[in-house]
Amino acid sequence: MRLRSKLLLALAAALAAPALAGPPMSGPGAPLLKARPFATAGALAAGETQVANDAVAYRPSTAPAGPLPLLVLLHGAGGYPQGFLQKMEPVADGLGVILLAPHSAGPTWDLIENMQMGEDPWHGPDAHRLDQALADLFARTAVDPSHVVLLGFSDGASYALSLGVSNARLFTAIIALSPGMLAPQRRIDCKQKIFIAHGREDTVLPFDTSKDIADELRCSGDNVRFRAFEGGHQMDPESLTEALEWAFDRSGLQQ
Repeated sequence: MRLRSKLLLALAAALAAPALAGPPMSGPGAPLLKARPFATAGALAAGETQVANDAVAYRPSTAPAGPLPLLVLLHGAGGYPQGFLQKMEPVADGLGVILLAPHSAGPTWDLIENMQMGEDPWHGPDAHRLDQALADLFARTAVDPSHVVLLGFSDGASYALSLGVSNARLFTAIIALSPGMLAPQRRIDCKQKIFIAHGREDTVLPFDTSKDIADELRCSGDNVRFRAFEGGHQMDPESLTEALEWAFDRSGLQQ
């Protein structure tokens, strides 16, 4: 069975299911994360492992030895990282990637609340907490630096775009599912892949916002993709499958 078919089946089933803080990082621009993958003899045990700042990692039991791609999952407002993680575990099994699901310090990512209140968007601990969680994961297991993908849904999508664009040396691709905003900034690397999907009938976050964000980030070639789908505020399995295949360079592979 083709990888796309397996991913679609896993996503359809998963998405139908119920679904140590450091000092704040602040400043006029998005924080630059310091954590980087490096060669290590360690390897995560199969299944779920808790890492720094209540983040949870997952390694497929069938994953081969050696560095693996990484998919970082940013939950929506009020979401719990382990719930998002468990929905995506069948997808990780099919792709052979490690998952990392960090937790916002508050009910949603601090960037969102700060922008809504007209304050410094990056005043808050969430970027620092994510950096610590990534550093802890990288110290425990080998990660392929050429495939570190940041994926977010809803508020998590807004955060993924805003933080990810400024950290293109770490995140090779960004997948934003139904975002609502983008912190003002300039795209620094036109080679970074950015995939945005949004439902035409979304009544939570405006569909047109995502189209505007895609236009704002598009700077050359086909490295920004925007996909509209028929539906509301949700993770669309077909859009997500396309995004994951593109981000991890898996299109057309057999499994």
